[in-house]
Amino acid sequence: MVNEASCIKIDKDVPLDRACLLGCGVVTGWGSAVYAAEVKAGDTVAVVGAGGIGANAIQGARLAGAKRIIAIDPVEFKREKAMEFGATHTAASMAEAMPLIQELTWGTMANKVIMTMGVGSGEVIGEALALTAKRGRVVVTNIHPAMEYSASMSLLDLTLMEKQLVGSLFGSGNPRSDIPKLMGLYRDGLLDLDGLVTAEYPLEGINEGYDAMRAGTNIRGVLKYD
Repeated sequence: MVNEASCIKIDKDVPLDRACLLGCGVVTGWGSAVYAAEVKAGDTVAVVGAGGIGANAIQGARLAGAKRIIAIDPVEFKREKAMEFGATHTAASMAEAMPLIQELTWGTMANKVIMTMGVGSGEVIGEALALTAKRGRVVVTNIHPAMEYSASMSLLDLTLMEKQLVGSLFGSGNPRSDIPKLMGLYRDGLLDLDGLVTAEYPLEGINEGYDAMRAGTNIRGVLKYD
């Protein structure tokens, strides 16, 4: 049971097995790029983590007009899928992405870096900032351990290079207006929901879905109650 304030009407022409994706991963990823990162036309954007949320951050950056989108993920399958969602380049790690972004931007680096890996670590915040251009922004969307209170970064870099580090919950948006907007983008062929669904599972196959998620072999699995 949920409060009626949390309910949003789904248009009849949007299949429920696609609409179910909107409630978290799509809104969170898309909003992380559009609202939290404020991606603008011509930007270079790095998305760290190309799973269910990262794939939609890539789509959000593409729809916002980013010129270059670098998807960073250790799983080859996810890097390949990222290209389908709008990434222009891929890398297996932030270390691998560093020379790539330097070359693409003539050393100015990424305007926006969006962190969307499953569970983050304070140790990688400094790496993300190193990928970021002067006056660029790092958006931390991924969850961190509750008892983690420290992060490794150059505080002097924040000041001298005027870099920004911001957090984002649920894409920093408003689901009541964003979900209908995203349904419209899907309807118009601008937002790919179909490609997000890697596999569908019956209720008794739920553990297969969890195993695939842990193994990094799916973007989004849909559980069907037939």
